[in-house]
Amino acid sequence: MRPQYSIIFFTTLAGIAQGMLFSAAILNLYAPVMSNQFLSSYVFSVALILLLGGLVASFFHLGHPERAWRSAMMWRTSWLSREVIALPALITVTILAEVLSLQESLSSWVWLALIVTCVALWICTAKIYQCIRFIQEWSHISTMINFFILGLSSGWLLLTILFFTSEQNITPLNNIFYPGVAFLFIFIAFNLKLWIWNRNRSLVPKSNLASATGIKSKQIRQTSMGLMGGSFNTREFFHHQTDKLIANIRKIILISAYLLPMILIAIAFNSTSPILFLCLAFLVQFCGLIAERWMFFAEANHPQNLYYQRVS
Repeated sequence: MRPQYSIIFFTTLAGIAQGMLFSAAILNLYAPVMSNQFLSSYVFSVALILLLGGLVASFFHLGHPERAWRSAMMWRTSWLSREVIALPALITVTILAEVLSLQESLSSWVWLALIVTCVALWICTAKIYQCIRFIQEWSHISTMINFFILGLSSGWLLLTILFFTSEQNITPLNNIFYPGVAFLFIFIAFNLKLWIWNRNRSLVPKSNLASATGIKSKQIRQTSMGLMGGSFNTREFFHHQTDKLIANIRKIILISAYLLPMILIAIAFNSTSPILFLCLAFLVQFCGLIAERWMFFAEANHPQNLYYQRVS
């Protein structure tokens, strides 16, 4: 599939915000771990900026942004419509949490609402792709798990940075706990990504060139796309990049989204200024997540490409 940069930035920014809000909600669900001032000044404010940035980015994917409200009308059958409802719901709950934290009247139901809306948005976003059964790379539970764990890893890491920046209840235990959990989430995401790539390499297409074209012969060779110029089918369902570039992007993803952030977090454990290495880890991971989400679309093989192939 051809990667859409508006969707790449939307899912990445929203995923970070979801991971941070979900993490903060879990930590504060039974007892207040973070102060209202920290939550209002840092957590909720940053999350709103990320969510609104993702919302703005998503509008660039629409042919007619002024009709965006209509996309929610098919909520009974469309996961995209449900996502359109879940995102404003999460933004609304976050704004409400911001107001209540300023009034120092946060309660457990607010945290529960944040957990529910974060999970709902993750499910809706992942199911948009997972429900497409003829794209085998997406039609698997690992698609949803990958959305969850990448959002958690990046969101928790950002929460850790805000925690250290504000010097919020810094203790020897917290100095190890927050970076340690971030390291663990990234490590899990790293192993999951290796498993996904290994699975995708072993996938066997359910169709072949004969079934795609309707020609009943075992010896079919493509010599032309059948078109003098490009079309929607040849533009939108293939990334149009070389195999060498794809291989290099995979290396970039492994290094910047997983390995280098884990190394920087490990260095932060014994550093006198851990905030510096944590910020570097987040910036490197963010670039890696952009590349990872690009690859998520690029490695999806649409069956129609059996017919509209590159010239042999």
